[in-house]
Amino acid sequence: MKEFVLGTDAQYEMLKQSLNDDRCHVYERCIFPSSFSRPSGRIGFEKEQVGYALFIDKGLTCSCPVASRLLKSWLKAGTLKFLDYTDMKVFLRSLTYLY
Repeated sequence: MKEFVLGTDAQYEMLKQSLNDDRCHVYERCIFPSSFSRPSGRIGFEKEQVGYALFIDKGLTCSCPVASRLLKSWLKAGTLKFLDYTDMKVFLRSLTYLY
């Protein structure tokens, strides 16, 4: 996760282009923040007919007292949907406070 939260614009553009193959892209052993219930796990990205889906290992928790409801919801459900790629990128970058 750290790899995506702190990713450059060029890295995000490469990810966006890779999602045009209509497949789910799963990244193993992503580094989670120390406030998460596990140190590492999987993150997935998928371009859908309408928008994008962001996946994470389901059932994680976050002990950070200022964690947003959206973050906690994503961790609990394992999936978060976005209308466009920019919204997903903004969400991930908004998590820099966790690192």
